[in-house]
Amino acid sequence: MARSSSLSAIEAKILELQAKAEALKAAEKPGVKQLRAVLRKYRLTSEDIDLALGNGKQHARSKLAGRKVKPKYRNPANKNETWAGRGKQPRWLVAALRSGKKIQDFAI
Repeated sequence: MARSSSLSAIEAKILELQAKAEALKAAEKPGVKQLRAVLRKYRLTSEDIDLALGNGKQHARSKLAGRKVKPKYRNPANKNETWAGRGKQPRWLVAALRSGKKIQDFAI
């Protein structure tokens, strides 16, 4: 009987501690109230906060970023395989270059 009573006491303690943990999670961190007041007073947005913390965009993207480029090289064995000369060389080109061919041989 002693074991079941201690088990129930431990379970009760666990429930009590879980309730305290939930209360701590729900409690507001110190300074949040003041921060909200400052945000309202100066009409700051989340973008302003990101900029102040250094999380905002610091560099403008290149004008060419994301644009498609015409292919410069084509695989003679498979006309659908092309490479624009950007990024990692495709496997078919690497294999051909290792076999002794020159990159100019694949120019379009």
